[in-house]
Amino acid sequence: MGGAVMNNPQLKQEISRLLSTVLQIFGKNSREYKNLEYFLDILETTYRYNFDGERDLLDELNKLLIKLSNTIPELSQEKLSYNYPHISAMLKYLDEWLS
Repeated sequence: MGGAVMNNPQLKQEISRLLSTVLQIFGKNSREYKNLEYFLDILETTYRYNFDGERDLLDELNKLLIKLSNTIPELSQEKLSYNYPHISAMLKYLDEWLS
């Protein structure tokens, strides 16, 4: 653990918007929604407080986003950074930091 706290209100707003989109399409009780909510919660906390050891969850979230992008095109890797720039920045940061 260590480093500065990454507090970004836009990130929270984007996470809420992303969850809302998946909720509308898949429903609150769907595995897709529950997994996305779980992964984002843990990874956002990891990002915020610079915890160690969440590489597997990051990989799982990336796989889930790829799967969801088949139904929700705005979640494709090409469009994610445009539609959810702060989430995309968080994922890129974690990808580098957890490598």
